[in-house]
Amino acid sequence: MSHLQFDDYEIDTEQRRLTENGLPLRLGGRAFDILSALVSRAGDVVTKEELIALVWPTTIVDEGALRVHLVALRKAFGDHARHLIETIPGRGYVFAGDVRKISSEEAVHKPVPRIANHPVGSLPRMPKRLIGRSEYIRSTLELLDKSRLLTLAGPGGIGKTAIAVSCANAVAEKTRVVFIDLATLIDGEGLLSTLATELGLSTFGDDVLPGIVVELSKKPTLLLLDGCERIVDAAANSAEIILRESPTTQILATTREPLRTSMEKVRQVAPLELPPEVEDGSDISTVPAIELFTSLAVLAGDNLDLSGRRNLQLVADIVRSLDGIPLAIELAAARLFDMDLPSLHSSVAEPISFLRRGRRTAPPRQQTMRATLDWSYSTLSDEEKELLLRLSVFAGTFSTDAALAISGKLDDPDTFHEAFDGLFLKSLLAVTQRGGRFKLLLTTRDYAREKLAETRFSRSCRLTHARYCLGRLRAANEQWYQIDPPTWRADNGEIVNDLRCALLWALGEDGDEDLGLALTAISDTAWVQFGLMSEQLSASERALKLFEAKGISDPGLEMKLRMSYGIALYHTKTFDRNGDVIDQYNRALDLAVEARDITMLMRIIAGAAAIHTANGHYQKAIDLVHRFKKEFDQMPPPARSHFLNHNYHYIGDFDNAMEHARITLIPPRELQKPPANSSSYFDIRISAFCVIVKTLWIQGRYSAAETTLHEALDEVMEKDHAISTCLFLAASACPTALGIGNAVLGERLVGMLREASTRNSLLRWRAWGQAYEDVIAATRENDSALFDRTVSRLGGTPFENCLVIGGRLASAELLERIVPEGTWCGAEVLRLRGELAMPTSPTDGRALLQRAHDLAVRQAAGTFALRCATSLYRHSSPDRRSASRSALLKALDAVEYRQDISDVAEAASLLSP
Repeated sequence: MSHLQFDDYEIDTEQRRLTENGLPLRLGGRAFDILSALVSRAGDVVTKEELIALVWPTTIVDEGALRVHLVALRKAFGDHARHLIETIPGRGYVFAGDVRKISSEEAVHKPVPRIANHPVGSLPRMPKRLIGRSEYIRSTLELLDKSRLLTLAGPGGIGKTAIAVSCANAVAEKTRVVFIDLATLIDGEGLLSTLATELGLSTFGDDVLPGIVVELSKKPTLLLLDGCERIVDAAANSAEIILRESPTTQILATTREPLRTSMEKVRQVAPLELPPEVEDGSDISTVPAIELFTSLAVLAGDNLDLSGRRNLQLVADIVRSLDGIPLAIELAAARLFDMDLPSLHSSVAEPISFLRRGRRTAPPRQQTMRATLDWSYSTLSDEEKELLLRLSVFAGTFSTDAALAISGKLDDPDTFHEAFDGLFLKSLLAVTQRGGRFKLLLTTRDYAREKLAETRFSRSCRLTHARYCLGRLRAANEQWYQIDPPTWRADNGEIVNDLRCALLWALGEDGDEDLGLALTAISDTAWVQFGLMSEQLSASERALKLFEAKGISDPGLEMKLRMSYGIALYHTKTFDRNGDVIDQYNRALDLAVEARDITMLMRIIAGAAAIHTANGHYQKAIDLVHRFKKEFDQMPPPARSHFLNHNYHYIGDFDNAMEHARITLIPPRELQKPPANSSSYFDIRISAFCVIVKTLWIQGRYSAAETTLHEALDEVMEKDHAISTCLFLAASACPTALGIGNAVLGERLVGMLREASTRNSLLRWRAWGQAYEDVIAATRENDSALFDRTVSRLGGTPFENCLVIGGRLASAELLERIVPEGTWCGAEVLRLRGELAMPTSPTDGRALLQRAHDLAVRQAAGTFALRCATSLYRHSSPDRRSASRSALLKALDAVEYRQDISDVAEAASLLSP
């Protein structure tokens, strides 16, 4: 019975998985159990007692709990609910769908439809047919086809989001669709970062726009900006910039007020059509407002018969009093679960009219929605009221466990669940597409937050929420080491939105600064994993300033804050901030030593070593590892070797570098975790490949270098980890391809570096890529001035790599910046100095060339030894010609002989008769 199919759905009872047309449809655990029980006995009546016994075998619950989850199940099926699950009065429920059993093989091999232009689940799930909106949607699509920016404007609850999502689904086959829920943002500053994240980018720098523009230029895109009124200025400015910079992008916005920007076309969203005030004998059951009410009533109450003339007139009065506003109608219809229609009519129609008369300053429909919320709120129990207000502190979706955690005095499970279920049944909580998660609709949440601010428990509620976030961050950090990254991100997808809210409150006037500092200190994994390192930088910088201003003495806290700030500074800023970065790490290192915190010590050393390497201080990085040899000896060999392979490479100890790089690769790929909590954030496999590829080229093993380069590049592209991608391209793949003489491959890789660094706002890597482009242009045009201007601005590894790529254009001043002995490119630098000296001082020049050759041979750097031998042969005196020829032949014999390698071809041409 594991795999069952009905309509467009398939249920796997063993894996607890439900799909609609091949795409996941997520249910809460209890709702899934109820569905499994009903589907497995399709056509038979399952009594309420049987369902309760199946779903709650060890717990005593009343029928109300069952009804809550049946409502959730019916809401999940939406349009199909009416005919799939039927109520048999006095007996129970029956699943009326046509169910058939399918084999496991058929289920596994069933093709899954894909919409390539937007991620599965990126759009909120809406009914397939919006009652009363077909013509409006059709005309909106026509207008959207002719518009760059179309705004759907109207009061809260009018149905703007539902219409916009329906329009987006209609164009998703031909256009990429990206949905941005602006209700989760606390201010306009996070809009572009959120957009970048939804586009699959990582915002490591302050300026994320270039990366967004690059990504949007790849294919036609519709951006759906939902709820612009909260940050209308930021939404308007961002829309103008995006439309100006990205000609293939359209924007569909929902808002309570127009954006008032150029190119904007505004459509007002009207209420649903209402029945006539005066009864004329016509059939009013198909009037949209009434049809919506009756369809929602089916979800709320069993065996409701609203077809009679008297009942329809009562419904007509209700929807007229609600001005045809869909959300208001939903709130009213939801109350049919605990009152009959005449009682609901008496409760709603007159009170709404009375409440609305009291608010003359707001537009009429806003008065109605506010009055509806006031009415709905007034009918809640005291426990339901308090829980609703407390739930408004969440930025987006939340689980029942999260709701319980912030429920305050309602944390008795029975009291909590009764209040929570009541809010759900009254449509004040909405089920989200992520199983077991709920949310307050924006209109409801804004209302509840306003009410919360007036209560005596407002501050304690915010405090509880911030403490909840602290606990979630701690759990998420521990969970990182236990599950795969996609699952981690799926499980913790809402953590950043709540973190932003918690930090805003905690570091505000009425907040708790100590709690804000604690939140910041453990938030780096969340920022990094969701591609928001620029926010990590600003959060840690703000926290450090507060820490210092308050004169706090807490070495552990300071250590974490400085490490977080240092590494964010390193990755989001350019090379000129390297001094500030190492200052932060030196202080953090001292604190870790003082605290004897081995875990933090290893993380800090990893970051400090990476920074020393980037600065060209390779021996400092190695010395740092040796300084803490006892601690490092406790680490697994692959982790220990990860600290050393790059730096052995950069000091020219290529044999040790290769040994440690290969040790790093010993564990199977699937067992190695991406770099979430390390302080360098480099993937250790990709980091090891950097060393192997470039060392193979330097050693003269060209085919192995090219093969490994392409294999590593495949893994790099598959992992799509922005920082590690840039590391591999900049520090290894680009200089290797250009060094071999494969200009086509080299320029393609440089282009990939530019694209990856730009789209992810990685400023230092973008600068490195730009330097490569300028060096390539300079060598092509033989422009030594351009080369000098470009390379003189660099330092550390970027400087050295550019010098090796275009060194024939280098000035003596540039070459003097490198101390040859003890560096990977020392032999090449000495050779270039010798070439420069030959025209004016041949004796000195040859001495430098010989010194270069000797160094290359000692390092087993076959490629550099070949270059040195070639220069020595070209400049040899007659009496040294034979010895130089022998040396060149020996150098050729030490590398792989391939005529398509530029260094080999040049040497061979000199030796040919």
